[in-house]
Formats: sequence, structure tokens, C-alpha cells
Amino acid sequence: MNFYSFAKGVIRPIAFIFFPVKVHGDKDALPNDRGIVLCANHISFLDVIFLGLTFKRQIHFVGKEKYAENLILKPLFKHLGSFGINTEKPDIDAIKKCINVASNGQVLGIFPEGTRILNGKISNPMPGVIMIAQKSKAPIFYARICPKYGKFRLFCKTDVYIGKCVSTAELGVVNGRGSEYKEASKKLMQMVYSLGE
Repeated sequence: MNFYSFAKGVIRPIAFIFFPVKVHGDKDALPNDRGIVLCANHISFLDVIFLGLTFKRQIHFVGKEKYAENLILKPLFKHLGSFGINTEKPDIDAIKKCINVASNGQVLGIFPEGTRILNGKISNPMPGVIMIAQKSKAPIFYARICPKYGKFRLFCKTDVYIGKCVSTAELGVVNGRGSEYKEASKKLMQMVYSLGE
């Protein structure tokens, strides 16, 4: 048993008591034989926990660099197989690492909007997410996290809606241009926010 599985086993009963969750969709939706780019909306640091507990496969999450390099959080990131990315400017090394994760048959978990959004409105999703999926030739799965009152509260239900598999071509990427990535990322987030409507 690796640290990720151990942590899930410890956190699961505690998390679901204080933050009850109802999952809508197929928990086994992620295929076991290929790399995946898993995208979701971002409300709180608890999003990582809910997605991690929802799906059986280990998810290698991408977080903000300032958290990944924090002296306290850095060991946790490392043991959970997660890493940081600079969301303020292009981070070539982190993007290459993202591509490698998905190319090597693992699940890359990423929040395309790059920051927490509490009003449920699409902000400015990062086009790099689509580029990562195309370069790694990994399908995109998407999910939506919906706390009852728009933010997490103790003992209040949170709905997690599981979407489906979508390719970059289905999102409109043909030539791999920056403008295509930008439009595709917006379309992807529209699909995320449409879940549960």
C-alpha cells in the first residue's frame, strides 16, 4: 500500500462524516489502462480530497507553486505524487511534467481556472490544460464539485457530478494553435459547469 492509498483510507471516514458527499455518475469512469487528464472546477483545497476519494485511481494533482514549495506542504505534495506549477507565467518544466504524467498512463488532476472560483461563473481557464491533453494524447475527463451553499460547510452535503470522456478534437482543436487551446478550454469549463444543471 502506497502513501496515497493509506491517506485515502484514513481520511475517508472522517471527511464523509463532516462533509457528506453524494456522487452522481460512474465512480469507475476512469479507465485503468491509459493516462487521463481530469479537470474540475475549483472552490477550496477540499476539492482535492473529494476528487481523490471519488475515484479509485491515484490522481497526481497540480497545485500552485507557492503551496507545493511551502516547507510544511512540500513533503505532502511529494508523498501524494503531486507537484506545483507557476500560474503567473509560463512554467515549461511543470508543463513537461504534466505531459509526462498523462503520457505514462497516470491520472493528472488539474483545475483549469487556476484559482478558486466561488460564484460558479467561468473565469479565464488556462489554455495549457488543453495543450497538455493533446501533447500527451490523453483523453479529458471532467467533474463538477457543488457544495450545497456554494462553499463547504460542516455537515452540509456536497454533490460531485462526474462527466464523461472528451477528446481535444471534440473540443475543437485541429491544428494545435493557441487560439484553439483558448477556445477549447472555455468550452471544457462550460461542460463542467453544465453538470448538475
